[in-house]
Amino acid sequence: MKSSNVLAFMGGALVGATLALLFAPAKGSETRQKLKESIDEGVEDLKQEYKKHFPVNQEEGPDEEA
Repeated sequence: MKSSNVLAFMGGALVGATLALLFAPAKGSETRQKLKESIDEGVEDLKQEYKKHFPVNQEEGPDEEA
């Protein structure tokens, strides 16, 4: 899968999770907390995917997970 497809998928998942939280029946404070956590997790996931596909140093490759 191309890296742009992975990033698009992750972004779409983040938007979907956010919309699901906004329309879920819960107290406003609970919804805002869940929304913040969801966004924080999504942003972190996107950063990790970006770093994996676009290393800072050209000599670096994708992180190898053992």
